[in-house]
This record gives sequence, C-alpha cells and structure tokens, in this order.
Amino acid sequence: MDGDPKKTLRGLPESWLSRAARGGATAAGIAARWTSGKVQRIVSTRAGAAAVEAATQAAVARRLASTLGEMKGLAMKMGQIASYLDFAMPEAARAVLSGLQDSTPPMAPEVAARVVREELGRVPEELFATWTPMPFAAASIGQVHRAVLRDGREVAVKVQYPGIARAIESDLAGTAALESLGGLVLRGQDTAAVMAELRERLLEECDYRHEAASQEEFRRLWADRDDVAIPEVVPELSSARVLTTRLSAGRRFAEFVATADQAARDRAGEAILDFAMQSIFRHGLFNADPHPGNYLFEEGRVVFLDFGCVKRFPPDFLDRWRRLCLACTYGDRATFDALVREFGFAPDPGSYDFDYHYAMTRAIYEPWLEDRPYLFTQAYVAKTWKALVADNPNKFRLNLPRDFLFVNRVQWGLYAVLASLGSVSNWRRRMLPMIEASLATREPPGVAIEGSGTR
Repeated sequence: MDGDPKKTLRGLPESWLSRAARGGATAAGIAARWTSGKVQRIVSTRAGAAAVEAATQAAVARRLASTLGEMKGLAMKMGQIASYLDFAMPEAARAVLSGLQDSTPPMAPEVAARVVREELGRVPEELFATWTPMPFAAASIGQVHRAVLRDGREVAVKVQYPGIARAIESDLAGTAALESLGGLVLRGQDTAAVMAELRERLLEECDYRHEAASQEEFRRLWADRDDVAIPEVVPELSSARVLTTRLSAGRRFAEFVATADQAARDRAGEAILDFAMQSIFRHGLFNADPHPGNYLFEEGRVVFLDFGCVKRFPPDFLDRWRRLCLACTYGDRATFDALVREFGFAPDPGSYDFDYHYAMTRAIYEPWLEDRPYLFTQAYVAKTWKALVADNPNKFRLNLPRDFLFVNRVQWGLYAVLASLGSVSNWRRRMLPMIEASLATREPPGVAIEGSGTR
C-alpha cells in the first residue's frame, strides 16, 4: 500500500449513531445511483445498457468500498467476505471490493505513532532502527507498517485503529435487532447463543496479546511442515494494540493466481486445506478468517497471516463432528441422523426434514465423497450457499449450535479461496485418514503435526 498520505484517517466513527448515519447516507447514495443507472439503461441500446449496468455496479461498489474502508470493523469485514465470494455480487462490483482485503484508507502517520507510544512507551523512531510511517496494508482492525529492528531483522508492525473496539461494539449493538427478529423468523434458532459467540470472537480480535499467543501456538504446532510458514512474534515489541512479527516475503494472492502454474496452485491449495482441517480435527483450533488477504506465497510454501479470530472447539463437539463427517462420507445414515439430533440441529425432530439435512451435508462434503481428483469451483461454493440457506426447507426449524457459527467460514471462506486458486487434488485421501486418525487418537493440543505436505 505505502499509500497516498492525503488519503488518511484521523479517527473512526465509533458510536452506533454515527456509524448508522454513515451507513444510511451511503445506502441513500447507492439507491440514487441505481435509479439513475436504471433510467439510462431504459433509453440505451442493448450493448449500451450492458455498459451502463457494469458502470453502475462499479460505481456502487466504489461508494460502498469507500464507506466500509473508512468505517473499518464488522462493516468492513462483511465487505471483505462479499469480495471473494464470486456468486455474491457481479464481477464489476466484486473487483472493486477486493481492495478491502488489504488496502483501505489508513490512519494518519501521527495517529499510528501515538498508538505505538501509548502501548510501548516510546515513539516508533526510538524503538526501531527504521520505521515506515505509511503502512503497506490496512485492514478491518489495524494497519501494518514495515520496520527494521536494531539487530537488522525486518519486521511487520500491526497497529490497531484507535477506537476500533468501541466501533465493533456499536456494530454489534446494531445487529441486536437481528437477535429479536431471529426469535420470530428463525423459530428453532438459539440466536442469543449465536450472537454471544459472534461477540466473543470479534472482540478477541481487538486484543493483540490474544492474537500473539494464538500465532505462536499455531507456529509451534506446524513447525514440522515445510509447506507451511507462520511469522514469528517479537514479544518485547508487542502489546494489546501493537503486534510485531517477522516480515514475510512472498506473492500476494492475486499475483500468485495469475502467475503460478497448475501444479503450484494445487500444492498451495493442499497446504491451505491441510492447515485448516488438521488444525480443527487434530488440535481443536480454527483460524477463522480465511480470505485471500491472509496468505502469501513463497516458493513451495504458503505463509499464513492474521490469527486474530481463532475458534477453539470443545472436545465433545469435535468428537461428534468427526463422527458426523465419517457417517456422511461412508453413507451411515442411522448414525448420521442420531448425530443430527445429538448436535441439537433439530429442536423439533417430528417436523424436521432429515433427508434434506443429509443431502445438504453430502453437498458440503462433496470434495471428498469420491476417491478421485476434484476441482474446487465458485459454482460449487454457490451450490453450498443455496443448499444451506436459499433452498433449505429446514431454515425456519434449524438450530445452529454456537460452536458451528464460524464453521460456515469453511464453506464460504476456505472453499472460496480454493476455488479462486483452482486447486485440484484427491481431497478424500487427504481428509478421511486424518479424521479417522484424530478420532482414534484424540490428540491433545501441543502434539506436533507430522508429514512434509508432499503429494
């Protein structure tokens, strides 16, 4: 990014009222732009109408991206998610929103320096041998600066936006209406539990000490894999609002997809899926923010970034989930239905469509149902969305246990990343032995992960 100093922020809208007003003004502007575009399309030729449509989509996305980039927090996270789900919006709009993955308006240099001084006791120029005042990446919670330590090590310093915790609290307060509405519309859903889970995970991201501990835990667990890299934390220069790690080189996602050959993209996809699924099923951990901005690609390995949102699964939940995966994959319908009841998905079993739930889960596990190479595609990601949401006859009878809230990031985050990579592998041969072994051994956290990641 290392961006234009004219496009910097000195503060965020923090209160619910100010954030709602900003969102409302943007919605009004977008509505006006759509109306104008609709009129232009009516009076245009077919080719002209298509051009107007594309221009309107891009203009709307630019307005939305600008607002979300300035608001940060939960609002910006939603824009990030939409940007890499190909089925969620038109290509012209998605291309504009993709900038939210790692490049948005940053804090002014003096604001970032003040946060560093408040957290670490001295200004950046006194702490580091060199300090770059403008960040090279700016995201939803903080921005990242290049620096060099006194011993010559290059580091990335993530500085949190002042007021971001309050801004997220305001966004969450704005979603409280969803909880009340959920009691009426999603009649089987324990919406209070789901909202509590969302709140806990999002507010954890505002404490970089939590992120530093999670990052070091993942780095230790994956130390033996030569296709996975996790930057080392520099603890003496980290705090609640500043996180310093070793700087990683590597190509960003879009560059890697555009330049890597199929074999390299397949290997990268295998490393990404292994990292997510083995962390979950062997160690009960899920780095729950899989989006293109959180990966770098070095020669033969993937660098994993951003460990702010980490979900830790209870052992009994993992045990049921492993057995559910295997029952679905092997077609053990009786065990599958029993586990659906045990999970609490069907609060009223008499009115629940178990046949659909089974078919839906088979669609979600489609990549490893058959012993053959499988290509992840955006059409497949869209199909899982339809199966879980749009076409689901159980959606008004389904109860989503709170521990499953961030599991949906597998279907629509991880799978979308693999689809964008165009990764092909025999995923069944990677998934089933790992799940079966973890079910048999139930390894506790701290057991090193074996294997080299070779095909």
